[in-house]
Amino acid sequence: MPEIRISVDQLRPGVFIRLQQTSWFEHPFLFSNFKIKDADQIALIQSLGITHVICIPEKSDVLPAAPSRPAQGKSVAERPVPREVIDRLWEVKKERTRRLKQKKERIAQCEKRFNTCIKTFNDILKGVVAGQAEAAVAATDFVSKLTDYFLDDRESTLHLMNVVDRGESAYSHPMNVAVLSMIVGKEARLSAEEMIVLGLGALFHDIGKERLPKKLLKKRGELTRPEQELLERHPAYGAAMLADIDVFPPDAAEVVAQHHERMDGSGYPKGLDGDGIDRLARMVAIADAYDNHCNRPDPLESLTPYLALSFMFGQQKHLFDVGMLALFIRCLGVYPPGTVVELSNGEVGMVMAVNPKNQLNPSVMLYDPDVPKREALIVDLADEPDLRVEKSIRLAQLSPETLEYLSPRTRITYYVEPGS
Repeated sequence: MPEIRISVDQLRPGVFIRLQQTSWFEHPFLFSNFKIKDADQIALIQSLGITHVICIPEKSDVLPAAPSRPAQGKSVAERPVPREVIDRLWEVKKERTRRLKQKKERIAQCEKRFNTCIKTFNDILKGVVAGQAEAAVAATDFVSKLTDYFLDDRESTLHLMNVVDRGESAYSHPMNVAVLSMIVGKEARLSAEEMIVLGLGALFHDIGKERLPKKLLKKRGELTRPEQELLERHPAYGAAMLADIDVFPPDAAEVVAQHHERMDGSGYPKGLDGDGIDRLARMVAIADAYDNHCNRPDPLESLTPYLALSFMFGQQKHLFDVGMLALFIRCLGVYPPGTVVELSNGEVGMVMAVNPKNQLNPSVMLYDPDVPKREALIVDLADEPDLRVEKSIRLAQLSPETLEYLSPRTRITYYVEPGS
């Protein structure tokens, strides 16, 4: 059935409605689309001076009452709405807005740290490529700072922001892979020494590409067999470059050498399989593949975090250490931050935070063109029993306005939200 306009007098519990006569700021409900719970809700709607609403039959448990049907008991006009009920609803609404502001402030703090790290890593990378021992020492210090910046106050909440800044993607990718790998490493309870090796291996996993022709690296479309063979040499090139620096940990160079090996033996450059692949290299392999799925050269072709994890677990599981992949998914959540979703009430939003104890119910920032972006609503699905995620939406399916509204920043990065 199509949507229909009905009188408030026709409402009853179970009818799904959309408020149309009033803006989001003029009513105390969290949503403009919702299912009627009880007579008090109907009374509150009428107390706002709303006379008609839009009924959405396909989302309703029952159809509206007939226009001529008399109200049972007191009419909604006679049913008083306690002031404290209205005040409580408004306070919840204001509190959600405050939480969004706090989250955006944390994103801004992370943005500043991330930009600083990008510039620092750029300088370190140049030195390591040149074979400078002091650059390798600086890289070790840098990895320790990544731990302080991104892992110490951990709430198991990662934020990923969509749409890569192509100008810095060459540096944000190794940063992303390093932070993701180290998050999983911490969850796997690696020692401090192993975390350093993991971070260094992840940061420099693609350093061997410095020895490849730039034309090859920028090529779009399918590579020829000779081009593919040349590309597959970059792990060995990278390991050799790092082995030439005496102070660079050999174990980290081994991670670089093996980050494209696969559990079924289909990887490169040596076709290693199973336990023959270094454990830390297996972690980096997962983080590298995941970030490449999320950050394709054309952002609109990128997979959402949810689809990337689904693809890796559903169709690429044989390539990776299954236990490590499961740990990776547990760290990111079923619907990782950055996933655009449609909720059961028809609202579209972006996952902002993972609920570690209830991963099917993340925090979602909702898209509403009638609400300024700076005041957009964050909803914790764990607090809304009538709401659930219906499906994940690819970025290419969003209008430019929706994408701009939902993206707090323009580069995908990952960080652990402080305040645990």
